[in-house]
Formats: sequence, structure tokens, C-alpha cells
Amino acid sequence: MNTVGGRSLVFALLIILMTVTSGIAVANPASAADGDAVYRVAVQQNGTDEEQNETTPHRNPDNYSEDGDLNSVEGWLADRLSTQLGESAIQLSEGEYELAKDYVGEDYRERLGQYVDVAGETDGESQEDEFEEAGEKQSRLSDTVQEYRETKDEYEAAREEGNEQRARERARELETLANEIESLGGSVRESYDKIENQTNADLSEADTAVENVTETIQTEQAVVREQSFEKTELTLTSERETISFLEPLVATGELRTADGTPIANEEIRLTIGNHTKWVTTDSAGAFTLEYRPTDEQLSTDKLAVQYVPKTESVYLGDETNVSVSIEQAEPTVSLSEVSSEVSYNDEAAVAGELAVDGTPVDGVTLAVVLEGEQIGTATVTDGEFSGTGTVSASVPDGVAELGVRLPFDDQALAATNNTTTVTVRETESKLSIEGESTGSREITVNGTLGTASGDGVAGETVQLRIDGTSVGTVTTGEGGSFGETVSVPDSISGSDVTVAVVYEGSGSNLAPTTAETVVVIGQTGTQLPTSVWLAGGFLAVIAAGLGFWWYRRSATEIPSGGPADDRQSTLDGTTATKKSSDLSSDTVTPLLERAHEQLTSGRPDDAARTSYAAVRRALAARMDKQGALTHWEFYRTYRSEDVPDAELLHDITQGYERAAFGRESVSTDEASGILERARRLCGSDESSSDGAPADD
Repeated sequence: MNTVGGRSLVFALLIILMTVTSGIAVANPASAADGDAVYRVAVQQNGTDEEQNETTPHRNPDNYSEDGDLNSVEGWLADRLSTQLGESAIQLSEGEYELAKDYVGEDYRERLGQYVDVAGETDGESQEDEFEEAGEKQSRLSDTVQEYRETKDEYEAAREEGNEQRARERARELETLANEIESLGGSVRESYDKIENQTNADLSEADTAVENVTETIQTEQAVVREQSFEKTELTLTSERETISFLEPLVATGELRTADGTPIANEEIRLTIGNHTKWVTTDSAGAFTLEYRPTDEQLSTDKLAVQYVPKTESVYLGDETNVSVSIEQAEPTVSLSEVSSEVSYNDEAAVAGELAVDGTPVDGVTLAVVLEGEQIGTATVTDGEFSGTGTVSASVPDGVAELGVRLPFDDQALAATNNTTTVTVRETESKLSIEGESTGSREITVNGTLGTASGDGVAGETVQLRIDGTSVGTVTTGEGGSFGETVSVPDSISGSDVTVAVVYEGSGSNLAPTTAETVVVIGQTGTQLPTSVWLAGGFLAVIAAGLGFWWYRRSATEIPSGGPADDRQSTLDGTTATKKSSDLSSDTVTPLLERAHEQLTSGRPDDAARTSYAAVRRALAARMDKQGALTHWEFYRTYRSEDVPDAELLHDITQGYERAAFGRESVSTDEASGILERARRLCGSDESSSDGAPADD
């Protein structure tokens, strides 16, 4: 073993020693001195190391929490969200569907989460619901428009091939998609109006883009409709206006084409609300319809009846209305099968019948209830139903009521229910806890509440105690996780305290449980259980002994003054020469080389950020407009100069944002792709497949 290898092992062993004995997480490698320049670029401070602005134009909202600036941060985040909505709409209008979805995808949702966190600390009215709805609807709109375009291509291809049946099937799909696009487009534009009314956002360009997309689709669909379908007319005449479940709607009807030709001797589908009725026309296109109202509101005065053609039909659908007055009927529900014993997370089963004076009810949904709480659903078909529901922790153990309920209110069928007794067994629970001192008298507590089998339990209250004194409560979230920062009471002295979490289990079917850990006040870093401390001490002794042995051995193998004297070891395990004259005068190439080193050493986030820093430096000289630009403002400025490689910068910028501000790390493959694009954009001839740099 040579001296360099021996000393590297000593470094590694000493790092292990420090980590185990202190219980403190190792700092981000990017805090090293040689990474400072990279991180200054990562937080959007433009310019060289020699020419930094005195103030930071933009900061990561995850870390920015200075008093008095939250309103500005909220406005900045709202502006970013609006910008992404606008970019998405523009990409949609240009047919770039994947880009349109990316702008309101994961990055948008993470930015929205930051906005929600900041808005919750300000006095203003948050627009989180509007931004969330706009993003979700716009993403669905992009998907639907893309599906319309792809289906339209299939439709045109079928017409060219003379395949009328396939063309008509695709035309039917296009009709459904066009209606959905019209509805989504209008809904997205309404969200734009709400956001503009409550913020300083200008979404007029996005509004115009969405309007143009929806109008274009409707114009194209009118042509498809004319090419593929024949219009129809549906008429209905009711025998009486007052109807109920026991006295149903009885109406005679006719179905004809627009020119009056009867659609004769065909089974046709009619929809009334969420219900479907099949009837058969005679030689004159006439039929009789009988319909028993179930879930319609008693205030309903018109029933909409729609003719829905078969997919392969040449006919276009039509709709008509029937005037009615609805009277309520009293149903009866009976249970035939019910689970006798359940516990947390079990599926409780029910089965039975629903009827009105012996007449079976069809097409309604019952709620499966346990102790009055809905835990599932059961659909009634021809008067019979069966369904299940998942037992939650909030139901106390012991004897409980299990059954079904028809949850109607002022509807054609009156509300009803039926229950029977069931035994709820208690389930063993388990708590885990980690404590960390985050200040002189503050402790952050994180943990999980679950069952002995490992299922996390959400929505339960856990008590927090320090040396037996209650300091608050916290409610478990998804997966049973919880976290809270608490203050150590003034009455408690000493450098270490016992932090406990207690789940009492009152009002639930989970057994009580506790967990605790020791935290040293004022010592930051996650605290470890005593057993881990003992094991860590044992490993520390071994590590120190091995380190000393390797150091002594390597010191005798190679005399001082050798080639290694001209080098210094960096924190990320690479070597660099001490002589500044050996460094390249180009500031871009070293950054690209460093990004490659970070990638090969398993640090994809650092590699992505460093790649972006290299690109910012390389492109700065090409751009007329500089200054304090965010990463997306920098991209749009570069793109506006009509350059051919703007798409490369877009991909690099998107990857950088995930690495710098995302909650999850970028993958090694993603970071490799970002580095490869950065090399192309910077004009580097190196390949991403180069091996790791040699020691020299």
C-alpha cells in the first residue's frame, strides 16, 4: 500500500470515528471551500467570483425565512407558479404536450408546496386551491388534447384506407374528447381569472393560448361530425307529470333522423342522469320508456333524457327534457351477511337487499358504516348488494355497530339504514422516535406510529414529553409519521434529557405504547439509542487503532519529499496539485471536470448543480442581457435570442432545479444526461463516458 492510499484510509476511518461517536450527520460536501463558487451560482448570484453582487437576488424558498420578508417570498412564489402556468399554456398551443405537462408537473407541485408553507405564515389570503386546480386541470387538458390529436391521426388514416367502421369508431372517440376539451378549457380559464384577481399575475397570453386551442378543436370536430355522422331527433311525451319510485315515469317516444326518417327496429340506449335504460323502437321509430326515480332531488322539475348511439352507429346522439314533479318513497334495507369480528385494517363485509314495498331498487350506492363512520361502499343491483370497508383506528375496540346506510337527503328515495353488532379486537401498536437538539433549548422530535406488523397509522394523537413533563401533542400523518419542534421547560436543568412519545390509545382499537430517547441539549445532530452509542464507541477504538497502524506502516514505505508532496487531498476524495500555474485559465472546463468527479463519486445532485454553473459561465458572454436572473429567467432570455441550442439549456435548467430545490435527489442517469448536455452546450469535446481522473 502506498502513502496516498494509507492516508486516504486514515481519513475514512477518522470520518467514521467522528460520525459514530458524535451522532451528528455529516455535512453536505458542497460546503467545502472549493464548492463555494458552485453554490453561489446555484442560488442565482450571477457574475464571477470576483464580481459578486452585495445582495442575493433570489433565495431558495425552502431556506428563506427572515422576518419581514415572507410577503415578498409569497409574491415571488406566486409569480413563479403563474409563469409556469403561462409557459405550459404556450407549449400546449404549440403542440409541445410533454413540455406543457412538465411545466405543471413535479416541479410545479413542489413549488406549490413551498408557496403553501410560506402563505400559511402571512396575513394575506392564500391562493393555493386556485393554483392547485389550475395545474391539475391544465395537465389533464394537455393529456386530452394530445389524445385528441393522436386519435385524429388514426381517424384520418382509416378514412384514407376506406375503413368506414374504424373511422366512425375514432370519430365517436373524438366527439367525447372534444366535449371534454371544451369543458376543461373553460375551467382552466376560470382558474386564470381567479388567480389574476387575487395576485399581480398577468395570464392574458395563457388565456388566449387555451382559448385558441379549444376553439381550434371545436372547429375541427365540427368537420369530423359532418363527415361521419347523421343527426337525430329524440321526442318524448309523458303520461303524467307527478312521479315516484312506486309510480314511475311512463312516456312514449320517437327517434328519427334530422330529415324525419324513423330509426326503426333498433335497440337504443337512453341515459337519465347516472342511469341507463334500453328500449327497442318499432317500424315507425316509436318506443315506450318506464323509469323509477331514485337519487333525483325532490326539487327536480325536468328530467334530461339522452339518446347515446352505439360506438359503430352512423347516428349522432340527441337529448330532450321531460317535465316532472317527484314524490318521495320510503325504502327498506335488510342485512343477510355481516362480519362478526374485525380489527384494525381488516375488511369488514356486509350483504343484503334494498326495496320499496317489495319492489327491488337498482343503481344506487350504500355507505358501509362502522360505529356511524363510513368505511366503504356497496352498489345495489336489482335490489341486492354486497360490499366491504376498511376498519380504521378511530373505532374503539369492543362491541360496535356495523351495517349500511342510504345517505340520501331530500331525494326520490328517503334515507334509511340497518346495522348489527360486531366485535372489534384490539391491535398491538408500536412507536419509534428520533430526537435532535436544534437550539440551546429546542428539540426536534420525529417518529412513526404503527402496528406491530409494520402498518403505519395516520390521524392519531401522540403526546410529547421531556423528562416526564408534557410539552405538546402531534397528529400522525401519512404512513403514521410525525414531527414537531418543542422547547425544553425552564424547570428542567441538565445537559441531557429524556424525550418520550406516548400513544394512549383512548377511543381507538390500538393498544397504548411509548418510546423514548436521550437528547443532549445544545448538541445538534440526531441522537442515538444507548446501545448504538456503546457499539459506536467499540468501533471508534478499532478505527483509531487501524488508522494509527496504517499510518505508521505507510510512513515507513515511502520517504517524505516524494511526488505526493506536490498534492493535497480534497474532501471529496480526489487529488489536486497545489501549484496554481497548473490550473486551466478557462473557468468552464474545471467546473465540467469537477461535475464528472462528483458524478463518479456518487453525488448526482452536486454534479447537476456544477454542470449548470459551468453552463451559466459559458453562456454569459453570448447574451446581451445579464444581471440578477433566476435560472428560468436566464433560460427565457437565452431562448429569446433565437439560438438553436435553447432546448439543451431547458433540459439542464430543469435538472438543476430538481437538484437544487427538489425534495428528492436526481438519479445518476439524469445527472449524467445533464452533464453530457452541458458539455455540448459549452463546446467541450470530452465524453461523458470518460473514466475518472487519474491521480496526476
